Amino acid sequence: MDQIEAKNEILARIKAGKPELHPLPDVPMYPYNGNAMEDFISHLLGFDGKAVKFKTRGDALKWLSAQPEMELDKTLVYSSAEGVTGNVSEENIADLHNAHEIETCVTEGEFGVGEMGSIWVTDESLRHAACALLSRHLFVLLDGTKIIPGLHETYSRINLRQHQYGSFYTGPSATADIEAVHITGAQGPLSLTALIYNCADAPVVPELMVNPNADTSIYTKSRFDNKC
Repeated sequence: MDQIEAKNEILARIKAGKPELHPLPDVPMYPYNGNAMEDFISHLLGFDGKAVKFKTRGDALKWLSAQPEMELDKTLVYSSAEGVTGNVSEENIADLHNAHEIETCVTEGEFGVGEMGSIWVTDESLRHAACALLSRHLFVLLDGTKIIPGLHETYSRINLRQHQYGSFYTGPSATADIEAVHITGAQGPLSLTALIYNCADAPVVPELMVNPNADTSIYTKSRFDNKC
């Protein structure tokens, strides 16, 4: 028996041994009770993330432009967000290994999840996952009207076939594997800040909300400070 005949015989046996197909179960929609916005911010801060509420997207962009992480003469900034200009071009990251040089990444969140404090991003909104995961500081613009109460309802709105990449971002990178000690910035961004706009109750002066008990052991000095 040659290789082709052996292969066909194996495939035929596999096909003959397949079980009968059964319809998938009808999974009910489990509701999540609570205030989507309040829960989102509370859980995000619990994961050492940060949040700022704004009345308009324009207010969010104005606040962002004044942050030290956005100083283009001192910092490498990659942006996939409309209305935000960075200084890292697509040509600069044609080889995505170069994404490790990015200090600040600015992107769009497609929607948030109150139950988890998570933000859903895809290749459409972010373009390159490496730019977010290898940056030191991540800013995510999020429409406050697109924060969904529960994770179960959220999954019902996701069509994974539409995207090559999709992920929930919940705060900065962290680990607690070693002796259950929480360390922020272990494998990725040292900070994640959600800029939530279309919030009717946003304060006149934007307020950066942080977890008062957040891990502050992370090294925040710019990696470019010691370069000649």
